[in-house]
Amino acid sequence: MVEKTETISRQTILAIIATGLFGFTGILTETSMNVTFPELMQNFNITIGTVQWITTAYLLTVALTMTVSAYLKNVLSPRMIFYAALIFFVVGDVLAIASNSFALLLIGRIIQGAGTGIVTPLLFNIILEYVPFSKVGQYMGFGTMILSLAPAFGPMFGGLVAYYLPWRAIFWLVLPVALISFILGVKNIPAVKPTGTHRDFDFLRFILLAISFSTFLYGLNTVEHGDVSLAMVANFAVAVVAMGLFIYRSKHSKKMFLNIDIISSKALRFSLLAYFIYQFTNLAVNFMIPTYIQLVLGSTTLLAGFALMPGSLVGALMNPVFGRLYDEHGPKIPLLLGNSIFAVVVLIYSIIAQNMVIWAITLIYVFLTVGRSMAFGNSMATGLSQIDAKDRPDGNAIYNTAQQFAGAIGTTIASLFLKVDHQATASVATQTARGTQHAFIFILALALINFGLFGLTFKFLQPTKK
Repeated sequence: MVEKTETISRQTILAIIATGLFGFTGILTETSMNVTFPELMQNFNITIGTVQWITTAYLLTVALTMTVSAYLKNVLSPRMIFYAALIFFVVGDVLAIASNSFALLLIGRIIQGAGTGIVTPLLFNIILEYVPFSKVGQYMGFGTMILSLAPAFGPMFGGLVAYYLPWRAIFWLVLPVALISFILGVKNIPAVKPTGTHRDFDFLRFILLAISFSTFLYGLNTVEHGDVSLAMVANFAVAVVAMGLFIYRSKHSKKMFLNIDIISSKALRFSLLAYFIYQFTNLAVNFMIPTYIQLVLGSTTLLAGFALMPGSLVGALMNPVFGRLYDEHGPKIPLLLGNSIFAVVVLIYSIIAQNMVIWAITLIYVFLTVGRSMAFGNSMATGLSQIDAKDRPDGNAIYNTAQQFAGAIGTTIASLFLKVDHQATASVATQTARGTQHAFIFILALALINFGLFGLTFKFLQPTKK
């Protein structure tokens, strides 16, 4: 059993590393698969509209699975939750390796998404429960750092594998990492069984939320394909109705699911919106920059992946420092300073977007990730500080679900900005550069909105609840 004292035990640190490494593996497969899309389209004779569901369906599954993390914590020990996540991930990985059709590959990715969706909240729940509150910010930053390394290595890893090996090697090569995670976790992740009364799971609310998320994303993908139709409007309408029924059911049901009542905290609500915006812009930028490098500058996919790596590494490695900054000085400095850096860098990108070169893209991206990382994890820590310890698993689940859903939306919206009209007189490169500039202007507006959201967060911020 891991005891929560002012001294963090070796067992707790290894438990954090085990779950973080597992989450890293899940995100690595997500970001590395994007590089293989052209090969998958050729192998399975499918369109870009179909192949992108490899990412969209994965993120959707991760988001939905994260919503049950609070319930799992209430009925299973952390170690049993870890085992369940590992089983989902390995089964999905084996299916992806054995897939001889796109449908089987998609099923494998969906099952893997369930494993990632289970283990990621577990990482932060272990930190919140077993790390002294005075060091939570630092260790939240450490956990975020582990997960943030995956997007840094993912495009490079996928590019290298796609260049030298068959794409299925991606799934072979992550299995040893999952094994290391298992070895670290089997003895160190707490096996403490939860006590108290267990409420029944609210399957109806889960289904309503799944319908709302799925139809909304499907509607967005319809817009991306240029088909603004009755079907698209119908999908959005179903999404809104399902979300309304979900909220109504949440206020009347006694069964256990996400406790959305915690969003009644105004400081948490505004910090959550800022958190959502950061993840939206993160995935949008990470989609746009490699696309720009390939379509505008004419470089390779491998080079496009390498361009993101220095910034992603710096942002990931600085996360514990940013967490310590929060622990020592409170939320105002990291949130406002981080968003200021982020906004200035996005402004620079929006000015030079039509005339960028690779070295400038790479260098500026370093500062972009520093600003975003400084504010991103600390916006979550600020929100969670406003709720009681017993409600933090729900808060953790809400933030992680929002993160995945924001990522799915960000990628889709970015693709709308970069959409190419082949009937236009302007070249593909010109249209892509212009679309990238418009997207950065849009992101700049979101960065300015975040200043307002942080101002409202500080206005309603209450003393930290321990």
